[in-house]
Formats: sequence, C-alpha cells, structure tokens
Amino acid sequence: MRLTIRAVAALNRFLTELGVVIASGLLVVMTSAVILQVVSRTLRDPIGWTEELALSAMVWVAFLVGPWAYRQHELTRIDIVIEALSFRARSALGLVIHLFEAVLIVGAIWYSWRFFLGGRSVLPQLTRLVRDISEWFVSPEVASALVVQNKLVYVVLPLGFAGFLLVNLEHVLRAIMTLVTGREHGVGREADETHIHAGVTGATLPELDHGEDDDTTDRGGRGR
Repeated sequence: MRLTIRAVAALNRFLTELGVVIASGLLVVMTSAVILQVVSRTLRDPIGWTEELALSAMVWVAFLVGPWAYRQHELTRIDIVIEALSFRARSALGLVIHLFEAVLIVGAIWYSWRFFLGGRSVLPQLTRLVRDISEWFVSPEVASALVVQNKLVYVVLPLGFAGFLLVNLEHVLRAIMTLVTGREHGVGREADETHIHAGVTGATLPELDHGEDDDTTDRGGRGR
C-alpha cells in the first residue's frame, strides 16, 4: 500500500505542478489579452480576438490548476461537523466523501468528453488571427483552410477531470491507510490542520504523514 501511495503521489505531484506551470503562462497570456483589449477599446480600435483568447485561457487555467488545488485541499469546504468528530470517525467519513467524489468525477469526465466531441463550432476571431499569422509561413490556400474550433478549448475539460480522478485515487488510498494504521496520511493543508488541531486541543492523535514523505513516527515521537 505504501509503495502504491508513493507512486501515485509522485505522479500527481509531477502532473499537478506541471499544470500550475502551464497555467501560470496562460495567466500571463490572459492578462495581456485583457489589457490589450482595454487599450484598443480606449483607442476606439477594438481587437476582436483578444476576448476569445482571454476566455479560452481562463478555462484552461481553471482546469489546469484545479487538480493541484484539490490535492492540496485548497478548494472551499465546510468542515464544522467533521472537525467535531473523533479521529477514527473523521477518517471513516473522509473515505466515504472521497468515494462519493470519485463517482461525481467519473460522471464529469463522461459528460465533458461528450461536450468536447460536440465542440465543432469555430472561434471566428482566433481563426482569422491564426490565418493571418500562417500566411507568413505557408501559402494563402493552406492558411485559408485553417480553423480554430471550440474543441481546442473544451479538450481541457476531460483532461482536467482526469487529473481530479488521479488525485482522488491518492486521497482514497491515504484515507484507507489512515483507517488501517491509525495514523494520519493526509497531504497538504489537511495534514497541517489535523496537526494544529491536535496541538491546540491537547488531544492525543497519531503523528502525521505529511503526504510527500511517508515516513511515520510512533506516538511517543520516536522515529522508526
């Protein structure tokens, strides 16, 4: 189980951090497009493709960063009831919640894939931009055949939800390990908050495995 968690965690860490890097670049593109749009409208010479580019980049940023935020437990959640439960009950409920999330994510992958397949409409302003740029490198006949479809925007939906599913698998495995061993095997903010909660209340909770490192200690704090 530990080896499986390590492998899944390493894969998720690489993919989510890669998504953040790509999203950071797209965020610069989106911001630049918005600024250019504002300036062009101020000069009464609006550039049409800036809006399509900014909206497309925004969708990509959201679904590239989403799996990272889900893995680090940075998404908005209400945990008043969960925090009032005992460690064992909280761990069991966490496993049930993650399994329920898995069902929702699988359904989202299915519907987003169908949505992607139906995205055949053309983004006219971006298509015009791509054709103008392509004419510098290819013949006008070839450039005129190029189109930018909505599929290029929608493809990130099933990819993003697939990333969510991989992270969900890690959460489920860690939740099972927590129930089996009686030690916290969270990742990111979830592990940190459990540690803080134990320190503030003075409760006796198992030492934490902070997700990136599966080495644990016994209850007396001695390393194994």
